[in-house]
Amino acid sequence: MKRMERQTGNTSTAMHDETVLIRRILDGQTALFRQLAGRYAEQVLQMVARLIPSPEEAEEVTQDVLIEAYKCLSRFDSRQATFQTWLMRIAYHTALKHYRQHHRHVRTVDMEQQWLDSIPDDETDALLDDTDRLSFMERAIEMLKPDDQMLLSLYYFDDRSIRDIASITDHPEGYLRSRLQWIRKRLAITIKSLESNENK
Repeated sequence: MKRMERQTGNTSTAMHDETVLIRRILDGQTALFRQLAGRYAEQVLQMVARLIPSPEEAEEVTQDVLIEAYKCLSRFDSRQATFQTWLMRIAYHTALKHYRQHHRHVRTVDMEQQWLDSIPDDETDALLDDTDRLSFMERAIEMLKPDDQMLLSLYYFDDRSIRDIASITDHPEGYLRSRLQWIRKRLAITIKSLESNENK
């Protein structure tokens, strides 16, 4: 499983522009929030939809995220994170909360740590990078706990740094690195199990 490449623009100019825009919104020009939120609404929807596949439900949760961001805008601190990272933090927690309230029936698989420790890193890489196993990969990802699915999405599909993910999830960077390695091994074992069951 390889990380995707992401194009970055002039970050400092965008941050300055957003700081000015946020100041104007807080000073009473509330209609400008639509312009600010519109820049990232699609990213929020994509993130939410990875955990909540129903389009209507994902749209509803995305609207909840934007409403929450508007209500909390006065608490945004550009010294702590970019507006985008701050907004994704709200999206992360809102999506997980919604998932836990409405999707408790979804099956996940628990594994003993010793099983995960037993699979070598090179075997993990081979299993996860094999394009012939994509269908097994998708099924294995669906069997992860929601927090792990979101972490996987942020790191591999959104190509976010560990530092950004720490800000979004409220987890320490060291924990996230260990957890990502744990998730990779867990996926590899699940893929092997699914393959074995299908070949019986």
